[in-house]
Amino acid sequence: MQKKKAIAVLVIIGSISTVFLGYMLRIPQEDSNGQDQITTIEPHHYNELNWWDVAWELGENKQFLTPFSEILRQGNRYVTYDRGYAQAAEYILDRMDSLGLDASYCGNHDSVLVHQPGYGNDSRAIVFGAHLDTGPGGLGVDNNAGGCAVVSMIASILSQYRLPVDIYYCYFSYNMYFLDEQKKNRAMYGSKEIVDHLQSEGVDVIAYYNFDQLLFRDELQDEGQRLLVEHERLSLHSYHSTKYLADILVSFMKKSGEDIISTTEEYLTDTDHQSFWDAGYPAVNVRSGHRPDPENPPSDSKNSPDYNTTQAILLAKAAATTAVYLSQQGNGNTTDVKIESSLAANHEMSYYTAMTINQRMNISAILSNQGTLDLQIRNASDVILPSTSISGNFTLLQTDYATGLGQVCVTILNNENTTMSFEIHLRYESDTDGNGVPDAEQYTWPPPDPPLDWDKDGLPNKDENEEGTDIFVADTDGDSMNDGPEIENGLDPLVEDSLKDLDDDGLTNIREMRMGLAPNNNDTDSDRIPDGWEVLFRTDPLVNDSTVDADNDNLTNYEEYQNGSDPLKIDGDSDGLTDWEEVQLGTDPLNDDSDEDGLEDELEILEGLDPLVPDYDSDLSPDGLDPNPRVNALLVIIMLSCVPILIGSIIFWRRIG
Repeated sequence: MQKKKAIAVLVIIGSISTVFLGYMLRIPQEDSNGQDQITTIEPHHYNELNWWDVAWELGENKQFLTPFSEILRQGNRYVTYDRGYAQAAEYILDRMDSLGLDASYCGNHDSVLVHQPGYGNDSRAIVFGAHLDTGPGGLGVDNNAGGCAVVSMIASILSQYRLPVDIYYCYFSYNMYFLDEQKKNRAMYGSKEIVDHLQSEGVDVIAYYNFDQLLFRDELQDEGQRLLVEHERLSLHSYHSTKYLADILVSFMKKSGEDIISTTEEYLTDTDHQSFWDAGYPAVNVRSGHRPDPENPPSDSKNSPDYNTTQAILLAKAAATTAVYLSQQGNGNTTDVKIESSLAANHEMSYYTAMTINQRMNISAILSNQGTLDLQIRNASDVILPSTSISGNFTLLQTDYATGLGQVCVTILNNENTTMSFEIHLRYESDTDGNGVPDAEQYTWPPPDPPLDWDKDGLPNKDENEEGTDIFVADTDGDSMNDGPEIENGLDPLVEDSLKDLDDDGLTNIREMRMGLAPNNNDTDSDRIPDGWEVLFRTDPLVNDSTVDADNDNLTNYEEYQNGSDPLKIDGDSDGLTDWEEVQLGTDPLNDDSDEDGLEDELEILEGLDPLVPDYDSDLSPDGLDPNPRVNALLVIIMLSCVPILIGSIIFWRRIG
């Protein structure tokens, strides 16, 4: 029997312990110092990228497909017809305006010119363009709605940046208008007028990319030439003149993982880049390298199986990436290319760039886990760094040979049986224009004003680095309060503190933020009335209204706060006494029965009672329950009880007397 009792006791104790432990585990824990645990934060993957590589990630298919469809929806866009070109141009103007860009007609022939100002102090600019007009027949799907959609997609990406150089987006007219019956000489009035405008404004065009007939693809033709970047002949011009612009675009196009684009020498293609060449501006033309069969041309239809919009979308992403890369060259800094990634076991990856100075490249590498990676670098013809193992926390290398001019490929190979995480930096000098002066020395620009703030959270990029917040995430800790306002108001942008009350005014931090109040100041408007009270009683916590008497009861808002009355009601507790009268009497203006005796204050006043004394006659019966609260019932009972005693005593004394 005793054994059974012992077992029962143990079972009860175990059950209670289990329940208690489960309860304790559900209670939010504090660290050993009693401080809040830091919110788990996953950095945005853009932090692993170079600024220019972010542009590639920002590209979305709809940024191409939407303008592509809308331009085609306007029908034929021949410049001498009444509607199509004008409607397409108006659509472009509206779309660019929606991106916050300055768009307008340019020249006598109504080309569209869009300007994105840079914050630098020089006149450098990167220009993108395509002709908007068509021939007299057809929709001009490939000639040239595709090119215009590429320019529009580039604008959608780059408008999210603030760059030190200006960016121009051009939509030319009169490309498809010929000056001769043989249709050999294009008018190209639009591009000529825009070039004249840029020259008159003193714009220093450092790169022009023209996009023309990009969509045609024939699976039987060379895949490596689906797209071609035409540059000036190297026999007549230097590498830096235009070949470099072609190489760097092709390098970034490799980010797609597809080998579908090549460079080529060309000077006979009659399209709008010629106007830039004639003005001495560095320019290249990008077009499809696949040639249609003249006997069986593709249908001029948006859904033609011969047209490939994917290659145009990839091109737009690469062009935007190129623009950011070119804009970053200079300002006292050598080029620093970061390659940060994770590489699965027995996999390799490649990164491409283009060199403008023949030099030995410096490489540094950090591996986050044990193991090794093999690194190889080659230019167009030679291996300049043979396969080299890198390991440990830090490795510093230099290529065995000079890079030469042109494209360079960095290949990283993981021969380990596990995923390897790494960060590799390639550092080299750049001389974009080939004048012998490194860009780091030639180009300088002031800090942007206002400072750069990528995520528009009110906290500049440089301050985000100091605070440990994420440049690419407006609300790093995910508490629905942006980093900038959190820092400004003394909150922690790395801790979920939205439901806390830093200033103890009765309002949560996030509620104060949304109302425009200061969560670190319990009296935002400095009117001596706490924000929580003002919100509760519907006065304005953002305006000093302490001397206002909104309800005309002879009490200012501040006096109402001091006395606990309602600032918007003459009689806050509806007991028949105004708040001012209650303040004079000392009663509670928000309680119609201040002494809680069951009688309203006004009735007690009318009955001659004291609204602050629950038992006016001190007979141990609250006034509300007392049939005659002004007469002490106990005293009456005592007095009545004493009458017979008194009478009896008198009679008794008389008899014995």
